[in-house]
Amino acid sequence: MTILNENAPDAEITGRPGALWLRLGLVAAACVAAGFAPGLLPNLFYVHIANLTLLSGIFALSLWVIYSVGQLSLCHAAFAGLGAYMSALISMRLNLPPALSLVLATLMTAALAAALGAVILRLRGVYFVLVTFLFGQMFTLLALNWSSLTNGANGLIGIKAISLFGISFGPRPMFFYLAFAMFLAVLLFVWALNRSTFGRAFNAIEQNHNLAETCGIDTARYQVIAFAIGSGIAGLGGALMAHYIRFISPDTFTFHNSVAYITMLVVGGRSLFWGAVLGAAFLTPLPEFLRDFEGLQHIIYGAIMIVVLRIMPGGLISLPGRLMRIGGAK
Repeated sequence: MTILNENAPDAEITGRPGALWLRLGLVAAACVAAGFAPGLLPNLFYVHIANLTLLSGIFALSLWVIYSVGQLSLCHAAFAGLGAYMSALISMRLNLPPALSLVLATLMTAALAAALGAVILRLRGVYFVLVTFLFGQMFTLLALNWSSLTNGANGLIGIKAISLFGISFGPRPMFFYLAFAMFLAVLLFVWALNRSTFGRAFNAIEQNHNLAETCGIDTARYQVIAFAIGSGIAGLGGALMAHYIRFISPDTFTFHNSVAYITMLVVGGRSLFWGAVLGAAFLTPLPEFLRDFEGLQHIIYGAIMIVVLRIMPGGLISLPGRLMRIGGAK
């Protein structure tokens, strides 16, 4: 059973005829453009920013999956870090191919998240947020102090680059294609999940938890599933980052990163997973464009956030609807 919120800021956008075909057309256009992107960008620095943006898109989408059942995790960066450390250690210590370690780390992160979620997802609201915050801090302390495994504050150096069919995805332009393929796979997976029976149950729980339970939906089960899927995707993103940067430390995945992912979700628009993509695409490159404003980056960044949220409370995803209303009024 699906419980719909007709007052959601994006309700009229999703209900418009042709909206699905428009989005699919945009995805197809993006796929074509991606083939030329590394060669069109001015230099390798911009290719690096594009790579980080794609990884941020994966992180934001993974957090949206958890938010789709009405929960907000402050330990999301910890699960990204778990995926990164596990993939790096499997490839370095067990000498397995990085591509295989990537898959194993993703599955292991999802399994750990399911075990944790079965315990903490009985909590709601601020209690759940507080417990996830504490888990994130525990991960940082563990990564710092278990030096025999993680090398402590010095981090892991010399992580292997991913290679498939004899092609190395270590160089920035080559990694772009891998990151784009993984981002597109995650995007299509989340799209399919959102349209499935699971997605309808997630939507019902997010809109009214008590009513969903009354209607016979096993809310605890679906919340654990969403938490495991979202955290597993975050682990995938963390593993990709580890094999891309080829160095990770406890400072790579901190509470600050979790807040950044939440900000992407809010600024892009929480009601649709496309909002997470827009938030990542907008916020990841933004600090780089503000580098010339020495000493004022954070002030300008904060001011932009306030303006965006003030003008578009529903996030960037609500902008097409606003433009349509303005055009219709004229």
